[in-house]
Amino acid sequence: MTDQITADPSAELVPLGEGTALATAGGGVLATQPHGKPHPTPRQYVLVAVVLVVITGIEIATSYLEGDVNDNLIIVALGVMAAVKFFLVVAWFMHLRTDSKVLRRFFLCGLIAAPILYMVVLLMLHFARY
Repeated sequence: MTDQITADPSAELVPLGEGTALATAGGGVLATQPHGKPHPTPRQYVLVAVVLVVITGIEIATSYLEGDVNDNLIIVALGVMAAVKFFLVVAWFMHLRTDSKVLRRFFLCGLIAAPILYMVVLLMLHFARY
């Protein structure tokens, strides 16, 4: 369901069930939330964005490290930071945190299937040479 805004913003809000929707006393729907999880507030979006900026800054600083630092450690650190950023973007800005479990499962299936498919094709190409 999509969010709808009533024509009368001063109307009284009435809950329509256990977190399912909010309605005005006149019967118009103000906002729907089918799974009971409230959408993040603008403040939460800004906080997540600040965390993403900080992690990006750390990533940039990490990429400039030289000297006695192990290159494999840098790669692992960059991978972990990228995974954290990916999780935050998917959960908050793509709204998977508040979506139904079915949509989360579809996303996770694709997320797991893509690397498996990549490895299968890579192995097929590797063994096709010999």
